[in-house]
Amino acid sequence: MGRDIQELYSQFQPLLFTIAYRMLGTVSDAEDIVHDVYVQASVKKLEHVENKKAYLCKMVTNKCIDHLKSARHKREVYIGPWLPEPLVLEENDPVSEVMNGEAVSFAFLLLLETLKPVERAVFILREVLEYDYSTISKVLGRSEPSCRKVFSRVKSKFSLLNEEQEKAPVSRNNEVIQSFALALHEGNTQKIEELLYKDVTLYSDGGGKVYAALKPIHSKNLVVRFLAKLLAQTQKAEKPPLVKELNINGGIGFLIVGEDNVKTVFSFHVKKGQITNIYIVRNPDKLKHVPLPAF
Repeated sequence: MGRDIQELYSQFQPLLFTIAYRMLGTVSDAEDIVHDVYVQASVKKLEHVENKKAYLCKMVTNKCIDHLKSARHKREVYIGPWLPEPLVLEENDPVSEVMNGEAVSFAFLLLLETLKPVERAVFILREVLEYDYSTISKVLGRSEPSCRKVFSRVKSKFSLLNEEQEKAPVSRNNEVIQSFALALHEGNTQKIEELLYKDVTLYSDGGGKVYAALKPIHSKNLVVRFLAKLLAQTQKAEKPPLVKELNINGGIGFLIVGEDNVKTVFSFHVKKGQITNIYIVRNPDKLKHVPLPAF
């Protein structure tokens, strides 16, 4: 890369990655697409491009749309619930500075998954990045009225998530999740039940490669039974698993770590002081990018 491209990369890479990750739900694919865009940009003359930010956003967005169309069949035949690749955010990570917590949560990304690629792009550019319709129109090559219509239609689908936003302080939500982690570690099923919402749902993604439920699990009793069985499986290892609390997709979550790799990632959605959704990623392919934390 030339010096100008390197400067653009330093300036816009975090933003472009957040677009690609929200579009795709996969860290590795998002990184590849952003890298490909800069490789392409390096052989083009961008000095005559007035708005380089919009130009790069357009390239990334269109590549993501193409990728989603080609990946649709894989998602349809995926074994069990499909969950995004977990994104571990650190305090000094440039990506964290442009990430809005709720707009990268598992609940948000799963709702995006129900949208068509173009709908997803319009919603992300307008709702998350707050681009005006003129810019969105240029990025997607669609008319402004068309973009407005798409956004209005998609916005209504997200109204339920907005209504369920937890109004309690973040510290309160964190306490709930920390209590859950401790209860799970201790095998305290009574405490786990107290922390779960009456209509709790658990999603577990094993990709057909490791133990996971093939369908979302509803009701406290079934969720607790599944968690107990999962914990029993992790404890079969020669060394007891280690648990590490981290920022997972903009909120508190935790990892279960084996001897030399991350085995499981937990993420949560909390409402009114109770856990309404539990997201468990166990597919080894989706955890390759998650670094082993320091204990």
